[in-house]
Amino acid sequence: MDAPNYICYCDKVTEEDIREAIRGGASTVAEVIRVTGAMRHCDCKVKNPKGT
Repeated sequence: MDAPNYICYCDKVTEEDIREAIRGGASTVAEVIRVTGAMRHCDCKVKNPKGT
């Protein structure tokens, strides 16, 4: 199994979480954030192992 592709490191939201939110009916960024919980702690710049 491949390692998850984190989009939001702060809240551990993966690319698959976002895809599932969209499949579930989320059609705007705001809806994806509400469904996945992404971008609530906003420290990804520090926590992202890629440095960006």
